[in-house]
Amino acid sequence: MNRSIVHVGIVLLSISTIPAAHAQEQIHVGFLWHMHQPIYYPYESVVQTAQLQRYSFPLLDVFNSRFGPYNPWPRDAIQAGLGLSHLGAQVSFSGSLIENLNNLEAAGINGGMWNSWSGAYKQAVGWQTALGNPRLDMTAFGYHHPLMPLLDDEDIRMQIQLHKLIFDRTWGNNNGSFEEYTRGMFPAETAFSTRMIPALVAEGIDWVLVDNIHFDRACEGYPHTNASNLYAPNKADQINPNPADNGGAWVQLNNLWAPSQVSAPFGYQPHKVQHVDPETGAISQVVAVPAARYEGNEDGRGGYGAFLYDTVMDQYLQYNTDAAHPMFVVLHHDGDNFGGGSEGYYNGNFQNMVNWVSNDADYDVSTVQDYLQRFPVDTNDVIHVEDGSWAGADNGDPEFKKWLGDPGPDGWSPDRNSWAVLTAAKNRVFTADAAAPVGNLANVMDGVGSSTERAWHYLMAAEASDHWYWDGTEIWDSNVTRGSNQAVIHADAVLAGVSTEAVAPTVFLPQREPYNPGGFEWGQTPEPSDFEVWTFVYDVSGVSDVTLYWRVDVDGENPLASIQNETFAGGSEVGAWTATAMAAQSQPPRPAGILAPSYIATRYSAMITGQQDVLIDYYVEAMDGQGNVKRSPIQHVYVGQAQVAGGDAVTLVPELPIAGQSVTVQYDPSGRVLSNATPVYIHYGFNGWTGVPATDPVMTWNAVEEVWEYDVSLPTTATQLNVVFNDGAGTWDNNNGQDWNFAVDGGTPAPMWVMDGTLDATAELVASNAGLSLYAGLIGDELYVATNDAGEGNDHFILIAQTPGAMQIAPWAKGGQVAAWDAFLADENSNDYAGWFDAVGATTVATGANGGVLEGTINVAQQYGSVPSAIYIAVAAYGDADGGALMMQVPVSVNADSNVDANEYALFNLVVDAFGDCDESGATDLNDVDCLVTALLSGGNPAADIDGDGSVDGRDVGALVAALIGG
Repeated sequence: MNRSIVHVGIVLLSISTIPAAHAQEQIHVGFLWHMHQPIYYPYESVVQTAQLQRYSFPLLDVFNSRFGPYNPWPRDAIQAGLGLSHLGAQVSFSGSLIENLNNLEAAGINGGMWNSWSGAYKQAVGWQTALGNPRLDMTAFGYHHPLMPLLDDEDIRMQIQLHKLIFDRTWGNNNGSFEEYTRGMFPAETAFSTRMIPALVAEGIDWVLVDNIHFDRACEGYPHTNASNLYAPNKADQINPNPADNGGAWVQLNNLWAPSQVSAPFGYQPHKVQHVDPETGAISQVVAVPAARYEGNEDGRGGYGAFLYDTVMDQYLQYNTDAAHPMFVVLHHDGDNFGGGSEGYYNGNFQNMVNWVSNDADYDVSTVQDYLQRFPVDTNDVIHVEDGSWAGADNGDPEFKKWLGDPGPDGWSPDRNSWAVLTAAKNRVFTADAAAPVGNLANVMDGVGSSTERAWHYLMAAEASDHWYWDGTEIWDSNVTRGSNQAVIHADAVLAGVSTEAVAPTVFLPQREPYNPGGFEWGQTPEPSDFEVWTFVYDVSGVSDVTLYWRVDVDGENPLASIQNETFAGGSEVGAWTATAMAAQSQPPRPAGILAPSYIATRYSAMITGQQDVLIDYYVEAMDGQGNVKRSPIQHVYVGQAQVAGGDAVTLVPELPIAGQSVTVQYDPSGRVLSNATPVYIHYGFNGWTGVPATDPVMTWNAVEEVWEYDVSLPTTATQLNVVFNDGAGTWDNNNGQDWNFAVDGGTPAPMWVMDGTLDATAELVASNAGLSLYAGLIGDELYVATNDAGEGNDHFILIAQTPGAMQIAPWAKGGQVAAWDAFLADENSNDYAGWFDAVGATTVATGANGGVLEGTINVAQQYGSVPSAIYIAVAAYGDADGGALMMQVPVSVNADSNVDANEYALFNLVVDAFGDCDESGATDLNDVDCLVTALLSGGNPAADIDGDGSVDGRDVGALVAALIGG
């Protein structure tokens, strides 16, 4: 659907609800820069792995190219803002990265460039804010970058404890007190679940950064769109009240990639989140600090300038009216990759940001710790957050599919195999630790000491989330198994002397398929309401029994004020548990080239069937051969109605509409979100949400048929009618994110550009240079641009401008400068990312496989208010590395420097001149006679060369006469 119009309407309507008495407050801005490299081959030093050429790329170059982020640049950025009382940044620096850099320093790599690499960081850690907190807060982290939501308390705590130790050695007093360790955590991949809270609290963590889309998706009334690349949230997670009903609004952000609306101020305020112990009912809490999903992603493209801070944040500034809890926009991203890891980001761009905030009273920069001390979260401000991670990991779905990819046609999933192997290894290490506990954390970190300590050392390296990330490439798919096999060698040395043990089975977090049973995910039809629950289970003593327990909630609600759904004991609000035996299943055949595991857990599964329109709690219980029992966390799922796909809510009269005629749309709101709305507004468009009216029309109530009605006039080009409904105040019925789409008979669709990664045949070659080409075309208001895809080693940019402006830093903080653009289309070489930036008009984009094209469209009428007569366009290809140099440009450079100058854009005419149009009015008429006479007398007007022979003379008179009379 045409979301831009919907969102503008929502924002305008929401503005009117803001109480006039509330004063606007400052928005506070924060930063999180994430630094990480894994142990690339468990367990070798990075120098060994490079020397043995385990990978096809030069491994040490990965580190040497990031010297700035890993050494002086973050300090330099903080130093630029020492004049601001609360300015600082958070940095998550993995233990494995510290270990790698220490190895590079010890080996004297690259002439000793890594000598004393940690000194700049330590200096900045010593600088303090006005409240006495570190300006560079080295946040808590898991040593080996583990995906904590899918781990157990034991290994989460060990990962944090090891990180505390290396923090103390590197940035602290190195006295083992850990007194300087931070109170806040950035979890790897921004992956969070409330299941982590007990382990975090046990390790002294007070606050944790959470991607704020998981605040929003856990709200009633969340305006979901599949354009967010996330399927709809499960209703079981939508516990928080609708922010738009509590003085806030759902806001559509422009001037950055933001396909879904954000909640303001709710989604930018820290809140408490809690975990309920299912055995005892005990509650533990931490503060969830929202990491700004879309703004952080944009900041990672190059910082201030590449990201228009005030332009974007001004869009929700008006909702920032809570003086005790002002909005806090934390920009989180990799600090060592792409634009976010460039010299320009930390230096010139950050200095410009300091200059901006110093002169804009609406904004301030703060560390998280300073913010929380100044604006503490209220005791009773407890919310729910959905599981999930950040935008850069398959958009952070609640199932963590980036690390839990579905099996292929052969039943094999490298991700699932790795979890099965790790589940078995963990149980053996946990059991060894119970028999012979770790005595010295330093031994675990250094890989020495007792057999248990060595087992933990290898197990921790096996848990690096990187090993799941790059399926099918290099040796990643075997690295979890490689580390696990090393761990169990040492664990088995302990277990050889154990005859009885009291450690319960290890149960991988139960998964379900489908995720939204009876509801919608990606397809046009709902998922089945019957669903499978599956897990991996392993125990040293063998597994004797695995059972799925589930119960139905009485009223379909799981309020935060009650804990009955969260405990095994339950209460009057929930039904009795039903026990279903889970069946063991064999593993699929292991492909060639994948390392064989020493041990692997068994997959168990069971079905929950026959349920519709209910909230279900469920968990898995496993017993080992010695009677030890483990219960998984309790999880929740709302089951919808599989047979309903929008139901009979919308009907058309006539049933098959005809292009060029009128059709009556009837909407029955009974039992739907708009059941009490008066009036109801229709939002409609054609052929995939084109031609959407600027204002949503009011529908008419038909009291006889008890439906809302509206007559839509179908254009002759319509082949599809697209419809959704709203109450005019921000509540939408969009058929669970699927919209209603009806075929229209007899329509002749207008020509349009096809976005498929191949060059459209009607596009015109504008210019080329050494095999790099630039194409353009115009259909209606849609400007089409294309160039070679970025799969040949560089990042590619197509720049457009009505008039190229002053020189400025290149896009994504690349090397050199570029004459200012109005919008640009970018294609990143190192992944599949392509998108528009700075665009106001509606856009589309596609990129092909190597040898294809990067292509996109932009509505230039929306961009400029009308279709301009001409546009200037250029292609710039830059090296893929941070700060990469200009490698090639189209058109060819006129001065052979490293910039794209204003006169190096190509002019592309959008309005074709009429023949004989001397005065360039768009038409040939008698005014052109005067124009030609003036040109004949004075010269200097190329448009007067009517016959195109290169000169203005008498022959042009005859050509103009012929044009006027149609000859």
